[in-house]
Amino acid sequence: MEAGINNKDSIMLVIGKSFSMSGVNDIRGFDDGYILLDTTSGRITVEGSDLKIESLSKDGGNILVKGGVTGVFSSVIKEGRKGIIKRLFG
Repeated sequence: MEAGINNKDSIMLVIGKSFSMSGVNDIRGFDDGYILLDTTSGRITVEGSDLKIESLSKDGGNILVKGGVTGVFSSVIKEGRKGIIKRLFG
């Protein structure tokens, strides 16, 4: 298993209809064509058309998105990595 991946997170995708996920910490941005999420497993981007956030639970970090979901993309955020400024001055 890769570092940073949490076994308790789950994703359910019904292509063209809906997307749901647990482990959401924050919604970084959204419009009807994309939703950018920070999760316990990294950053997730949901792309599509007519996307709407149907429900969001802060307690469990659960989100339900409805609309024409066409793609889901993941970026794992590596912990402990410092930028050049922090390495020089930090």
